[in-house]
Amino acid sequence: MLKRLINAVILLVKKKITIKLKMATRRTARHTIEETDIGEDSFPHVPLTSRRRREVEPESDDRGLKGDYSNVAVLMFLYILQGIPLGVAGSVPMLLQSRGVSYKDQAIFSFVFWPFSIKLLWAPLVDSLYFSSFGRRKSWLVPIQYLIGVFMMVLSYQVDNLIGNEKNGGGVSVYFLTFIFFMLNFLAATQDIAVDGWALTMLSR
Repeated sequence: MLKRLINAVILLVKKKITIKLKMATRRTARHTIEETDIGEDSFPHVPLTSRRRREVEPESDDRGLKGDYSNVAVLMFLYILQGIPLGVAGSVPMLLQSRGVSYKDQAIFSFVFWPFSIKLLWAPLVDSLYFSSFGRRKSWLVPIQYLIGVFMMVLSYQVDNLIGNEKNGGGVSVYFLTFIFFMLNFLAATQDIAVDGWALTMLSR
């Protein structure tokens, strides 16, 4: 019984040794094959310059704005138009201060600048809703420009009634003035969304 156990152990040891020898020979054979394959003659003769990393040459800026002058002029004109309501609204607090309006009412008027801060809320609508027959950006730019013009004309005739002439601030209707300029800046912010989207596809560079 003991002899059988010893013989079985010896057979297992021999099998393990033979398996390890076979694996070692396979590894050495594979290593020699790789060494023989890798040589100067095994690769195609590629010029040295192609193996090196080519330095990316900076593009020359000789073109500048060539071909985009008219587009830049249109964009500047549209940005100036949408900045007019902002400029007018920025001058109103000085008029309110000269009329003796309280700081509370002046703080209420500061809400007119909010549309440019929260225009992200309706920007997806400006990009997705349009009349394909009229144009993606023109569907918003043309009506907004007409509305801004109408607001400015009506406002020009009602300046004295809105701001008043009294020094104690009694003739100033702050809430109505805030509403009008809020709507003006809302239209200007909507135009800014459309113009920014148009600028991305308008300019070639």
